[in-house]
Amino acid sequence: MTYFFAYNNMVKDMKLDDFKKFVRKNPHLINYVKNNKMTWQKFYEIYDLYGPDDNIWNDFKDSNSESNNVDNNIINTIKGIASLVKGIDLKSVQKALSSLDKAIDAFKGFSNNGNNEVYEERPKNKYFED
Repeated sequence: MTYFFAYNNMVKDMKLDDFKKFVRKNPHLINYVKNNKMTWQKFYEIYDLYGPDDNIWNDFKDSNSESNNVDNNIINTIKGIASLVKGIDLKSVQKALSSLDKAIDAFKGFSNNGNNEVYEERPKNKYFED
């Protein structure tokens, strides 16, 4: 009876080692676990039931192309932003900022009216200048 358990444990260890080798050959499976789409337990059960050469693994091999598409989208977005920045006329931006600065200064002049008095809140217990 103990020989059976020892043999069973040895076979499980061999399958686990084979599964680890399979994961090393297919590192894109790690992304599924990191993104919480699969667990290592589920992957191991699929490996144990179907083996490493089954067509079921084709469903998981598309992850690489997905990550490449995301990377390409990011690169294209950055290129688009760079082309927009190249098209900006800095002189017109500078003129717009200076006119905005003048408008802010004018608004400050209207709000101050030359008074440098600081508003002090009246104490709550005084009603009619007691």
